Amino acid sequence: MVEANAARRIEETVFVQRDRRADGGARRIRVTRDDVLISRRFSGISMVISVPVTAYCGVALEVQPADDGSARYVLSLAHSDPDLDILLSETQDCGAAASDWRHWAAWLGLPRVTEEDGALRSRESVGEEIPAGFARRRCETSLGKRRPRFLIRRKAGDSRRTKVVHGAEREIISYE
Repeated sequence: MVEANAARRIEETVFVQRDRRADGGARRIRVTRDDVLISRRFSGISMVISVPVTAYCGVALEVQPADDGSARYVLSLAHSDPDLDILLSETQDCGAAASDWRHWAAWLGLPRVTEEDGALRSRESVGEEIPAGFARRRCETSLGKRRPRFLIRRKAGDSRRTKVVHGAEREIISYE
């Protein structure tokens, strides 16, 4: 017999990144398909921030000049709050950056965006077409999947409790 926890495989990636405000100057980040957990110590107090992946605007690729004059590609999760941006990778290889960009966008279900002059541009405006599965209407819709308050009280219908009308029969209606 296999335990449920052992059978279920949770895919996640863990990073340790610099954080100038955290104690020790580092924060620990866990990225899953559903959420991003940012944990750090601030003034001796441990804190964990859970941010849903849907709150991020997309997977951003930024091209920066390196020290030796070549291009440096920085891949990150872009958020409207710069403190919640997550650095995913940094490389000087164009092919590796492009494949990582496609991989992270597909794995998280986010659009690919480019960062130019501090502004995010979708891949569509760069000249490529965004697949329908990744196009989103709004960037900050973390509450978009919730039901409205009046629908929370209502229950879903039960098909077993409905009346059955057979094919050749009609409902009995009195016309008197």
